Amino acid sequence: MDMDNHEVSRGYQIKTMKGRMQSFEREYYDMVRSAFLKYNFQVRIGNMDGIFVAYHNTARMFGFQYISRREMDEVLYGNELTGNHMFKMILLLLGKMLRTVTDQYPETDVRVTFNSFTPDHSLNMWVEVIDDEKEAIAVKMYQETGQYSVNPTPAAPTPAEPTPAASTEGVDPFATKDPLSTKSTETDAENALLDELLDGDVDPVEDVYVNADHPIQHYRMESFSTLNNQDTDDAITLRDQTDEWSINWSLKKSTTPPDEMVRQYRQLRLKQSTFFERPSADTPEEELAPLVKVLRRLSRRNMWMNKTPRERVVVNKSRIPDYAPLKHHRADRPAKSSSPKPRNRSPRPKPKTQPKPITQPKPSEKTEPSPASNSSSDQSGSPGV
Repeated sequence: MDMDNHEVSRGYQIKTMKGRMQSFEREYYDMVRSAFLKYNFQVRIGNMDGIFVAYHNTARMFGFQYISRREMDEVLYGNELTGNHMFKMILLLLGKMLRTVTDQYPETDVRVTFNSFTPDHSLNMWVEVIDDEKEAIAVKMYQETGQYSVNPTPAAPTPAEPTPAASTEGVDPFATKDPLSTKSTETDAENALLDELLDGDVDPVEDVYVNADHPIQHYRMESFSTLNNQDTDDAITLRDQTDEWSINWSLKKSTTPPDEMVRQYRQLRLKQSTFFERPSADTPEEELAPLVKVLRRLSRRNMWMNKTPRERVVVNKSRIPDYAPLKHHRADRPAKSSSPKPRNRSPRPKPKTQPKPITQPKPSEKTEPSPASNSSSDQSGSPGV
């Protein structure tokens, strides 16, 4: 993400379905690592079925995709069952931490900052009491004087001292300063500023404003999971409803000295404010990071593609898209004649009737002898009674 130099990066294109660069697969992979967890929380909070994402740069669209909540759960947690339990656990822990802050600072505006990039994989929470008016005054004073005030209040204007009138005797009114003179006051000010910049004592951490009226509070949360009566620190994936999963946690208040705590907090805020900073467009290529260098090369190479019109919408399938003109276009069809064409209706064929099958009695059924059978027996010479 290079928000400040979006004009330089607008030539990056998506050309193929799969691949390490310039593909839908790479964009999906980066989205999973950077935004999928946030999207998953938004879907659950809003009780939605999924999200509709657009693949684009700052010049054109490349495609759209619908991603369901079930798909996001399978990518992030393994299945939907684990995703449901994970969301409940996160809400439980977040509620415990925020309740601790509100109990300590009731009816007070605070700034809560979380940090999980720690060697022991714990979650750090920093709490700062904020005052918008004082912070605005302090930032304005820093822009004017270069330093923050402990109690930033507007200073009363001091009365100007009367300056003695300059004597004009023996001064040439048409005389000007020598621009090549090294004794001018402007050159001395520039040299002083250069010495200050080269001194090396300027710490960028000091540029971060911290409310000094209230101490900074630091909390640390440590936790581990218990799955089916077994403690573990690994990732959890529930297989069925019979799995029992619980989280054991502890929230401790830090005992670090106040000065050291403020220094650590300023370092964290500085890292947050400069996390997305990238080199400017005029930075030499040899000074760029390897990934930024590759992305800008691809952008310069494909900048011309943003001006190429696309007259078709290609379905996202695993094939090379064909941008040939559509067949049977409306403009290529012959004009319809005003006189209607006669319809040749052929008679429908009649359905063929099939003869009904003749049913014969089963061998087990008994039948009475017919009169013809009796007459045949009399003719055979059987004795009569």
